[in-house]
Amino acid sequence: MSAAARVGDPTGHPGTVAPPGVTSVLIGGRPAATVGTPHHCAAPPPATHPPSTVIGPGSATVLIGGARAARVGDRAGCGSAVVSGCASVRIGG
Repeated sequence: MSAAARVGDPTGHPGTVAPPGVTSVLIGGRPAATVGTPHHCAAPPPATHPPSTVIGPGSATVLIGGARAARVGDRAGCGSAVVSGCASVRIGG
């Protein structure tokens, strides 16, 4: 099981899981991230690219707001993975 991803959690090169997430579900006080949650990549030029979303794979067994829950290790459309999440909330599947 992996730590739950939330809005504001860091991704690999560098970036963050971006708002809004699922605002009705708070994990560690922040909105939950799901497959489809925006991702903002802050890589400096010339490596910049258009905004993307978390594409997963996400959890096959845990849905938040009808979408697969995102976890540490899930990737954004640019290939960057979520590198840290809420250590006290683990999501399997």
